[in-house]
Amino acid sequence: MNPAPKILIFLSIFISVMVGCGGPDANSNANAVDASNSSQANNSAKTNVEELALLINVPYESEEVFWKDDAQHKRIVAVLRFPPNEAQRLIADAQKIRPPQKVTINTESWFPPELVAQSDVSGDDTLGGQAYAANAFFQDAYNDGRVIKVDDSDYFVLEMNAK
Repeated sequence: MNPAPKILIFLSIFISVMVGCGGPDANSNANAVDASNSSQANNSAKTNVEELALLINVPYESEEVFWKDDAQHKRIVAVLRFPPNEAQRLIADAQKIRPPQKVTINTESWFPPELVAQSDVSGDDTLGGQAYAANAFFQDAYNDGRVIKVDDSDYFVLEMNAK
């Protein structure tokens, strides 16, 4: 007997079974995985300063950067750590525009562990600091905001908005 008809029957059954497995439940599982990956991606910060520099001006050399952008609300929040000389230069430049103001900010889960731990000590998930003018970081659409030197740390939190 010729094996070709048996192979064709086997292939048609195999294809039918595989197509049947791709029903609505398979799609909803794929969508659930995509949603899970999306929420994980939304909870993690970017760390590429070159990518950040495409959106805002980054005039000071940083040692570390974590940032997130919210395109829907036209907002960027970045946590930067500068070498001491760059931090001093940033503060001096910002003070020329306006004096600092004492502020408290809420921490985010994606902030560096040192800042999250520091906010846990306060008991209310906030950080204290001095807010300075962020004019040096303005570029194109992002032309409003402030840069906050977090108390008792080497970190700055940059909050930028589009007007």
